[in-house]
Amino acid sequence: MPIAPLSGTAIDAQNDHPFSWLFCVGRKKKGMVIIMQNSLAILYTCLSKLDSEGTYKSHSHPYSQLNHIIKGEFTYIVDGVTYYVRPGDTILIPQNSVHSFTVARPEDGYYYEIKFSSFSKADKEICDDAGIFTQNDEHSLKLIMAIYEENENLTTLSEQIMVNYLYSLLYQLGTEARRKKSAPSKYIEVVAYTEPVRCTIRYLEDNYTRQLTLDDIVSNTELKKSSLCRIFKDETSLTIFECLMIIRVRRAVELLTFTGMTLAQISQETAFVNLTHFNRVFTKHVMIPPGQFRRHKLMQAEYLHNVKGDPESNPIANAALSGNKIDIMAIKQS
Repeated sequence: MPIAPLSGTAIDAQNDHPFSWLFCVGRKKKGMVIIMQNSLAILYTCLSKLDSEGTYKSHSHPYSQLNHIIKGEFTYIVDGVTYYVRPGDTILIPQNSVHSFTVARPEDGYYYEIKFSSFSKADKEICDDAGIFTQNDEHSLKLIMAIYEENENLTTLSEQIMVNYLYSLLYQLGTEARRKKSAPSKYIEVVAYTEPVRCTIRYLEDNYTRQLTLDDIVSNTELKKSSLCRIFKDETSLTIFECLMIIRVRRAVELLTFTGMTLAQISQETAFVNLTHFNRVFTKHVMIPPGQFRRHKLMQAEYLHNVKGDPESNPIANAALSGNKIDIMAIKQS
């Protein structure tokens, strides 16, 4: 790419951090900021070098920073989480996140960086979906290079084109997260809930066979423990762990009905603490112990009418036997 390197040491005026500025692209307006008619604005982008003994101490800034590693290995710490980043990897540091990074091996490190501001809720969601760390990210490198090349051949549309490239880059990084968001739930109907609750229920459905802690569950969202627990309870009238037990019971009904697994095996498969715990929780929700439920499985229609006189009075068993999702409100009303 025909860009002449710039020599010397530059200072990031916002954070007073020295770095070797090999070359910088972008028209300088109002102190390096490219003003665009978008909610996303590229501040600057350049190929940077960090000396073998160099480090950026812990700091934060009101814009996002995307780094794509070209040479060398780095250790990043972003909001207390450590990432080991190698050539070909991309790391996206969210705005206002406390972060630091250093070269991990005794050699100079080189990386492309783009610093940009986002101003809309939709842009924040795109950045959140993109995540922080992506390995072997060839797609981002191609789009970064496209931004550089567009800047070298400026037209009246170049600013919009460069931002569009950046949107494409972020959107590609967020592909997996968007797929998870749009993935259908397995056992519980989630349409009526907000995204944090839907995401939490899907996580429980995917991980009910594990001995989950609240820390495990909360790590799957952007919320604090207290906030997630409050929102979940407000929307579903259940605690997170009550919902987890319902998912396990629903799966247990399927295993009792359609497999020859023993009660002990089913208890272990659905991650109950022990067989006694399994019996107690199952009986609470289905109104009959699991062993008795299995003996009656050939007469399920009669069972469902006789336990409380109404098939809808046992929505968990009904959902499992009919292959439908559970309506939590029906559980609360039963």
